[in-house]
Amino acid sequence: MKTIIRSNINISKLDQFFFAGRSTLTFRNNEKGTHITVRVKQLKDRADRKTLLPIFYVFVSLVGDSEYGFRFGGTIFKDSMRLKLGKDVEEGGQLHKVMEFLMGALANPESLKKRVSLLHEGKCCRCSRQLTHPESINTGFGPECLDIVLNQAKLTPSDLFEKLGGE
Repeated sequence: MKTIIRSNINISKLDQFFFAGRSTLTFRNNEKGTHITVRVKQLKDRADRKTLLPIFYVFVSLVGDSEYGFRFGGTIFKDSMRLKLGKDVEEGGQLHKVMEFLMGALANPESLKKRVSLLHEGKCCRCSRQLTHPESINTGFGPECLDIVLNQAKLTPSDLFEKLGGE
C-alpha cells in the first residue's frame, strides 16, 4: 500500500506561495513517489532595498542530484509570466523540463490536483524565517506575513489551505 502525503497548501493557490518572496516548496508526485524542491527568491531594487521587484530567481533540487544540490533554473518575470532559463540549463534536459513544469503549474495549478502534493519546508514562504508555532508550520507563513499575504490577495485562510488528514 502506497502512502499518500496530503498537502496542507491548496494547490489552486500555488502562485500565492510561489511568489510570496522567499519560499521553499516541494512538489511530490503522489503516483511515482518522486519529488522536486524549489527555492524561489524575489529580487529587490538595488537603489531602494525595501522595494520588491516582480522578478523571481528559481533554484531547483532534483531527485538523485546530490552532486549539485540546488541549481539555478532561471528567472520568472511575474508581471508577464515569462521564463528566462539559466545559462547552464540544457535545452531539453531535466532542469529545463522542471522549469517548464513549474511554468505550467503556475499557469494551471488545477491540473496538478490529486497527482501532486505541495509541501513547504518549515520556513515562512514570505520572509524565510524558521516557523516554530504549530499553526504557522501548518500554514507556511508566520502570523504577520500571513496577514500581509491574505490582505494583498484579498483571500481568507480557507482559500489557501486544505485540512490535513482525511478527504
